[in-house]
Amino acid sequence: MKTAITLFNPPKYMKNRQHNLKVLKLKLDFITARYNGIKTYRFRNLVPTYTPPHHKDYIFAKRHIESRDKLHSKFSLRWLYRAVDKIERKTDAAKGKCGWETHNFFRSLTNQQRMDILGAVFDQYPLWLVTKFREREARSVDFKQIWSPVDSPDRVAFRTYYREMFVCMGDFYYQVHYEGVLGGNEKELKKGWEEFHTLVITNLNLGGPESLPMA
Repeated sequence: MKTAITLFNPPKYMKNRQHNLKVLKLKLDFITARYNGIKTYRFRNLVPTYTPPHHKDYIFAKRHIESRDKLHSKFSLRWLYRAVDKIERKTDAAKGKCGWETHNFFRSLTNQQRMDILGAVFDQYPLWLVTKFREREARSVDFKQIWSPVDSPDRVAFRTYYREMFVCMGDFYYQVHYEGVLGGNEKELKKGWEEFHTLVITNLNLGGPESLPMA
């Protein structure tokens, strides 16, 4: 799998390009695709050390990156909300066609039962869902390499990672919005999103953003 290692550890002849806004955007896309935000990845690591924090280039880059980071999270969480809402309606409609009582059927399921349904949907269309769910990062991250016909430990680990992200965050979103868990607090949802990589899966031995595939 061709990774983004040279983007984060560039050869000498590319070091003078690291302040370039296009390069910073690329780096951010890989960081948010891996960590769901830049909170755990110091901004200082994105900008060349020779650019002082008070310099106009540093300030401009920081504002741009922080804005882009927020847009990435906002897009993914809104898409996830619409996806889970549609899955709920389609599940209830399917039960209705079979003659089952469908009033609040999806809502009556346990967390695990809902997660089983979300997992089954993901397993049918994994690459499509990830490229839609993370559409903004997919402009830079080549998710197709993760779901290539060739199996390898890093590919399998990232497949599991994104499956669990879709399933667990989808159910968490449902709990917050429909069940009022944590008082329906959007801040708690955002916190769960940013901390997902530390709270849910710890044994996949995933690398950092540089280990994600790059076209």
